[in-house]
Amino acid sequence: MDITKTTRLFAGCGMLILISGGAFADGWDPKSHATNQPRNHSNNTGGVGDTRHNMTMNYSAYGGRNDVGFRMDSDRNNYGAVCVYCHTPHGANTQIDAPLWNRTVAPDSVYQVYDKPTTLMQPVSTPGPTSLTCMSCHDGTIAIDSVLNMPGSGRNPIDNSENISIGVGGNTNFLDQWKAGGNIGPPPGVHATLGPDLGGGEGNGPSGTCAFCHNNDYDIGNFRAFMLGTDLRNDHPVGVLYPGDNGVATGFFNEPSVKLPGNMAFFDTNGNQRADPDEVRLYDSGEGYEVECASCHDPHGVPSGGSGTNTTFSPSFLRVNNGIGDERHDGNVGITSNGPSALCLTCHTK
Repeated sequence: MDITKTTRLFAGCGMLILISGGAFADGWDPKSHATNQPRNHSNNTGGVGDTRHNMTMNYSAYGGRNDVGFRMDSDRNNYGAVCVYCHTPHGANTQIDAPLWNRTVAPDSVYQVYDKPTTLMQPVSTPGPTSLTCMSCHDGTIAIDSVLNMPGSGRNPIDNSENISIGVGGNTNFLDQWKAGGNIGPPPGVHATLGPDLGGGEGNGPSGTCAFCHNNDYDIGNFRAFMLGTDLRNDHPVGVLYPGDNGVATGFFNEPSVKLPGNMAFFDTNGNQRADPDEVRLYDSGEGYEVECASCHDPHGVPSGGSGTNTTFSPSFLRVNNGIGDERHDGNVGITSNGPSALCLTCHTK
């Protein structure tokens, strides 16, 4: 599959790793508090700025200067704007069909995909745009501040040609030169990646990773479940065709209620004919309806009680809360549960 596979509607974020052991198994990390912002401290429903995808912030359980995220400033450019870490109004990445995409991306050939097609009875392709965009952070090879266009008019890059590079560290020299807003930037070459598969990595330096601190060794949030690496064989398959009519006929899969050929299909749970953030969808980027990262996750956050409700965001950016909200999980105040395995049962009829 070419990296320019098309899709018109996009919202994506990383996949959820299912491994044994407590809260880590469902990706829920109550020690990392995205609610530690003065403007919306109580309910965590103010938009993406109140989620961990606000890369200008430092979400730590023990408090401190979370309003400026200064602890992370030695490992990334603090652009002072939420959207710029992913989107740009002009000069977007032309190598991937995602809306005004501002990040460098790795080609799909970098990834090892799920290699047991007989268990799916469907061919497994390569990640599409609504997965590759997520992987531009979550594969652990591209720095979290690796953007094409920096915010404001005060940037001072030495070499503008660097900003069209893709892949691992392709525009590090460009990132080193950002001086807008009085930001002196991190030391040259220090632009941390999220980290390798399930964590690990080093501290400050060219090979520094967020995983160096965000692991079990420090009480500031364990992000290991979101560090997917480039080997996706231990994650839910992406780029895999949904079984369609044959799968539905056998009784193993549910049929999406709305299908838009060449665009997407989705489970329209409220019957409004729109793909709402809390509804699972499949993406048709030229090869039929496929499961991608954004099928189950929305990077902007999904209110746990459904669209437009004043509830906290569902854990792990899940479109459907997979059961968190009972006594088995810490840090679940305000979380409304959709029931055990609710997300899985949207598609699977087990």
